[in-house]
Amino acid sequence: MVKGLTNSSSDNEIEFDSRTQKKHYAHSMVDLAHKLAEMKHSIMIELPITESIIDAIVASKKIKSNIARKRHFQFIGKLLLKTDHPAVIEALELQEKNHEAGLIRQPFLQMWQEKVLEDNDLIASLYETHDHGDIQTLRQLVRAASKENANTKRNRRKVFEYLRMMDNNEPLPNV
Repeated sequence: MVKGLTNSSSDNEIEFDSRTQKKHYAHSMVDLAHKLAEMKHSIMIELPITESIIDAIVASKKIKSNIARKRHFQFIGKLLLKTDHPAVIEALELQEKNHEAGLIRQPFLQMWQEKVLEDNDLIASLYETHDHGDIQTLRQLVRAASKENANTKRNRRKVFEYLRMMDNNEPLPNV
C-alpha cells in the first residue's frame, strides 16, 4: 500500500494524509485509464474491470475535444477508484511480463521455424513432449509453407504462430 494511505473499513474509501497525496493518487488513476484506453479491446475485456469502465473507455475513443477527453479520463479514473483497481494493476503488470517473455522467446521460435521448414524429421522429435494432433497440424502447416505459391509468406507466419502456441503449452526443446 502507498505510504500515507489508510483504508477505512466502513466505506472502503481511502483516506489520505494530505491533499497532495490525494491528487497524486487521482493522477495515477487517470494514467491507468489512459493505459487501458491504449489497449486492444480483446485484451481489455480479459482484465477484472466492470462493463461500465469498458463502455466509458470505448466512448473516450470517440471524443475529439481535448478538455472533454481530459474530463472523461478523470471520470474513468473515478470509476476505477470505485472498483478493485489493485487487481487491475496486477493484471496489467502480468500481461506486460508475459508480453516481454514472448519477445524474449521470439528468436528461439524463429530458429525453430527455419529448422522445421528445412528438415521435416525434426518434427518427429516433438512426439515425446507434445500432443500428436498438434504435431499433425504442424506437419500440414509446414507442407503448405514449403509449396511454391503466392501464400508462402502467410503460411510461414501460420507455422510461426502455431509453434508459439505449442511453446506456450509445453516449451519446445532446444534445437
